Amino acid sequence: MFVNSMYLRHMIFKNLQLTSLFSFLLITLLLVSASSCQKQPGKGGLATISGKVYAYDYNNFGILVDSGYVADERIFISYGGGESADDDVRSGINGEFKFEWLQKGDYALWVISDCDTCPLGQKIIKQTVTVSQRKQQIILPDFIINI
Repeated sequence: MFVNSMYLRHMIFKNLQLTSLFSFLLITLLLVSASSCQKQPGKGGLATISGKVYAYDYNNFGILVDSGYVADERIFISYGGGESADDDVRSGINGEFKFEWLQKGDYALWVISDCDTCPLGQKIIKQTVTVSQRKQQIILPDFIINI
């Protein structure tokens, strides 16, 4: 009888250990799964960020020669608002550009403008924006550059 009760206690203790271990593993798995389901800024959503690129053309004497919306200018985007480009597009014939299928989050967009007085002859024109709704359509103010 004493042996049976010792065996029974041992089995109950083992069962509690396995149940505790299983519960711990299950809770850990659920926490990891929940945190990995959080969507990050970038492609895969339904939001859109769009805008236009407007340029001023100055001659060598600093006199304005022409201005207007320009085609074939590169617009860069960083998912999460960082400093390195995650994607880029070129402006269309009316200066328009669009980044589609974006998730909610922070974004930085920029173009490169000519600049005679800037290091390396270029200046970064940057805008930041936050997509806060799943199907949001954001139209940015014009990027103004010099060419």
